[in-house]
Amino acid sequence: MPALENLSVVASNIAGMRLFLSVVLVVTLGVYTPAQAEPLPKSLVLIDTGFDTALEPISKSVIFESCVMDWSMCPNTRSFQEGPGAASISSTLISFPGISHGTQMASIAVSTNPDQKLILLRLIAYNARGQRMPVYESSLIQAFQWITAKRQELNIGAVAMAQGHHSLLPVKNYCPKSPRLEKLIIDLKLSEVPVFFPTGNSGDKARIDWPACIPAAIAIGAIDTNNQIARYSNYDRVLTDFYVSGTSPALLPGGGSTTATGTSVSTIVAASYWMKIMQEKPMLTLADISALFRSTGPIIFDSKFRYGRKMDLEAAITSLLSVPSS
Repeated sequence: MPALENLSVVASNIAGMRLFLSVVLVVTLGVYTPAQAEPLPKSLVLIDTGFDTALEPISKSVIFESCVMDWSMCPNTRSFQEGPGAASISSTLISFPGISHGTQMASIAVSTNPDQKLILLRLIAYNARGQRMPVYESSLIQAFQWITAKRQELNIGAVAMAQGHHSLLPVKNYCPKSPRLEKLIIDLKLSEVPVFFPTGNSGDKARIDWPACIPAAIAIGAIDTNNQIARYSNYDRVLTDFYVSGTSPALLPGGGSTTATGTSVSTIVAASYWMKIMQEKPMLTLADISALFRSTGPIIFDSKFRYGRKMDLEAAITSLLSVPSS
């Protein structure tokens, strides 16, 4: 997504042109269990550049991996792979610029909500020279089709894609159209699976990134260290659903540490907050959880008095605990 601190820039054209999507997709899934086994809790799936699954904080949370690419560059040298190692990055790629994004996002997810489980889906390919390969819309749709197909088997609970692009239409209804992807997002929502996207980091105060601008998605903006809407966070009062802190410590491939900043971070944190509420009260619906965060989160502003709703996990949990069990 444009101007994303510490992460790769995404450029895309929905009308059949190349998508240079650096996409983090976080989906809440559970685990496949044999017949008669007790089903495990729902978990969180991330789609990104690849992940250093050798890092213990990440590896102990991962329950499934997949790879969907336009290129025959999955670990098995094909364009699709499932199972252990499918979303991992090789040691030869570990230092390439941009490829650390997935590891950073996964580490933020597990530090925000240590109890959640992760499904990792690698979407972005890198060639032997360390260059990011383009991602086409067809592969993004295929990734969402995979999520839809695996929703029950893997007990999917939520989706978050922590990047996007700002190649928008020059009209009032600026959100580029992708009917197949939009239908997949709507179908997931109807199945109680929310899909999270970032508003973007271009500082545009009239439009947010695609695919966050898809109405059925949950669009997440960033809060700065002053508890205001961040200057870099794109803004659309109608389409932006929640705001969350846009800065977090993160791990790099190999185990180094960094500080990640951007609406990408906000999206992962928001999805992890959502998962925490699902863990606390599994009977709550998507609409219930959305209403809970809206009723407990304060209104926040930016320097120009533009406003939005903060997602406040502590306040939401306090509210839940104050309600007597029936």
